[in-house]
Amino acid sequence: MSRLKKALFIILLVVIVALLGVTVYSVMFFYDNSALPPCCPLSTSQTEADQFEPGGRRGFGMMGPGMMGSMNIFIDSEFEFLTHMIPHHEEAVATATYLKENTEREEIRAFAEGIIRTQSAEIEQMTTWLENWYPDRNHQVDYQPMMRNLKSLQGDVLDQVFLEDMIPHHMAAIMMSQQLINRSLADHEEVEILARSIRNSQSIEIQIMMNWLNNRDRSTPLPVMRNRTALIWIGGIAFAVFTALVMLLILLLKAGSFSAAPTASKAQESLKIRYAKGEITREEYLRTHKEL
Repeated sequence: MSRLKKALFIILLVVIVALLGVTVYSVMFFYDNSALPPCCPLSTSQTEADQFEPGGRRGFGMMGPGMMGSMNIFIDSEFEFLTHMIPHHEEAVATATYLKENTEREEIRAFAEGIIRTQSAEIEQMTTWLENWYPDRNHQVDYQPMMRNLKSLQGDVLDQVFLEDMIPHHMAAIMMSQQLINRSLADHEEVEILARSIRNSQSIEIQIMMNWLNNRDRSTPLPVMRNRTALIWIGGIAFAVFTALVMLLILLLKAGSFSAAPTASKAQESLKIRYAKGEITREEYLRTHKEL
């Protein structure tokens, strides 16, 4: 292999290793909770938090009647999944909308925007499916709200209560989605795909919210949703380039391994012909053959 090919080989190898690292990091960012840096502190005193609701403060581990009812929903069909998930999403969108307009933290606002954007699109899709597939059935359900009214809250208390309530709210959506998947209740492939998407995306968001709540005493901001799309694109592009470079490297190795053999073989064949014709002596033939 020539020096140029060796240099190209080394460069390709270094680039491939670097791209592999970028790809792995992009994937692990979403599935490793330790990769999530802590959010800004939620420095809310116990007394201040107790004042927002007559019944006192309720953390996400202390669910009220509405939360318990929603967490105990049992899905028996695709139709039930859609009719229950729509009002569940609507509550999340309404609460996130208020948070977006009133939070003082940019990273929390970006997180709320992600919920609004994603779940509004899913509501529209599920509503269309119900109208097309189940036009003669009643689409209304007796939905019990899970989240507290945030309209009297502001500052750290607003952010804290939202996170405490949205975690079990997401858990309920994951439970409904998992029931549909595990029991093969979907009559249409599109619904199962949606259920998997809800389960996966909201599991990641739960990790983010728990990370915020568990790191109230630390002050590093977390640009969560703003980096998410960028990392998906970076990881996808890095993987595509990584695959292309691996293929190029394989071709380069093949060229370096086999290009010399045909050349030597042709030269030896030509030498034999010249010797047979008497154009060169035996000594010249043997010397040249040895050099080849």
